[in-house]
Amino acid sequence: MQNYVYYNPTKLYFGDRQLEKLGEVVRSYGSRVLLMYGQGSIKRNGIYEAVMNPLKAAGLQVFEFHGVEPNPQYRTVNRAADVCKANDCDVVLAVGGGSVIDAAKVVTQAKFYDGDCWDLVTQQVTAPQGLPLIAVPTIASAGSENDAWAVISNADTQQKLDPWGESFQPVAVFVDPTLTYTVGKYQTAVGASDILSHIIDIRYFIKEHKIAFVNEMMEAMARNVIKYAPIAIADPSNEEARENLSWASTLITGGIMDQGGTTDMILHLSEYGIAAYYEIPHGHGIGILMPRWMTYILNQETAPVFYRFGVQCLEIAPGMEVMEGAKATIAALSDWLYNKLGLERHLSKLGVEESRLHDMAVKATERTGGKLNGITTLTTEDVENIFRMCL
Repeated sequence: MQNYVYYNPTKLYFGDRQLEKLGEVVRSYGSRVLLMYGQGSIKRNGIYEAVMNPLKAAGLQVFEFHGVEPNPQYRTVNRAADVCKANDCDVVLAVGGGSVIDAAKVVTQAKFYDGDCWDLVTQQVTAPQGLPLIAVPTIASAGSENDAWAVISNADTQQKLDPWGESFQPVAVFVDPTLTYTVGKYQTAVGASDILSHIIDIRYFIKEHKIAFVNEMMEAMARNVIKYAPIAIADPSNEEARENLSWASTLITGGIMDQGGTTDMILHLSEYGIAAYYEIPHGHGIGILMPRWMTYILNQETAPVFYRFGVQCLEIAPGMEVMEGAKATIAALSDWLYNKLGLERHLSKLGVEESRLHDMAVKATERTGGKLNGITTLTTEDVENIFRMCL
């Protein structure tokens, strides 16, 4: 039996019309709001008005920062922090995907630090406090709205880091699946791949298996994503599909799936090596890696857990020889990613050059002493070999 403590302080508002409560909730934490969002799509799809109307009705002062890019850069976070400081904001509201929310998390601490925010990302320093953060996710993806991690990139040093901070945990989250109706096919696919990777990489395909109840919860969630993502791609306004994907996205990172065992992140750290040099959406990069990584580490030890996943989540027939069942699982996962979701399967088609593979592998493993530990241990050479399989 394993001992653990579960605690999640985020209050979740889920469903249609919940944004009507946004103003009163934000006002309970402050009156000078830093509103952060991405490249401006929320002004084209009506989400901006849906957010601003309750804020105005609550009499709040709103100061905007827009332009947060995918794989947010630390320089962008610095600029957002400058706006926050200049206007003495006392609450941060992030409206967008995981990149916007992650950037906003670091801003909550940067408000109270006079130096470069990269110091906070590398955790060389810790801010004495953080502003309250409220999130409105507009895509079902990494689930950043429900955890205390942030992922920030530095193009100057070719680094992508994922600091943890208690103040990074949002105090409240508004998950309205109808806000995701306008998400395009590609972003829906990338988001679904990201959700599944949080199950496969971090919590399911791990060396030390979790208690049966948690495993079965993860299998149910994986089945949900595998079923509903293609439906949402074909029918973007399908309420059932969007509702289920939104709930899966929010739940996977809330901490409940982390209990009763360890967590690993071989694929995520490997993808950080790609992101150090190329602007490829995280969910796409990790989607290219997943089946190749499984093929590379397939052996007598890993085959049973792969096959179980296939039977429970990908409709692979039970009763097969275990190794053949594991191979069928990998083939079915590839079909889902590259045919049903429509993701490009080759890194080279996304601009990745063979000459960069070694550098990418070094970046992926440098934080962990040249090795990635998980269900198997990968050396820098192993990671480079997997990257080569992905070309």
